Amino acid sequence: MTYHEFVQELREIFNTIDASAIEEHFAIQLNIVGEAEGALYIEFADGAIDVQPYEYYDRDLIINADFETALDIVSGETELAEAFAEEKIEVWGDFDKAIEIFSIILGMNKKAKPKKTTKKG
Repeated sequence: MTYHEFVQELREIFNTIDASAIEEHFAIQLNIVGEAEGALYIEFADGAIDVQPYEYYDRDLIINADFETALDIVSGETELAEAFAEEKIEVWGDFDKAIEIFSIILGMNKKAKPKKTTKKG
């Protein structure tokens, strides 16, 4: 995956997320290491999410991650705190606020998963 493909993938994911519960401003600079390497920002403000392929100097948090881990976090496959605990990401800044925001937006946007049934024969 290229850097530009990664940014577009993040935009598509965040475009499907209802962020109306986030009224305050919070900005994350995401530094991707390895494949798709580059910096971008995710800005939460006034109930909207903006993803741009630039460094963001007025950020509240910096996260260093590989692109797969970043996609897992924004898609809800991996919790932000879990990725940190497993040392899959490095963070600087207001990590508690980031956990709160991701919990709100991902919690609001979870789709009910069908229960697995086993067929008894």
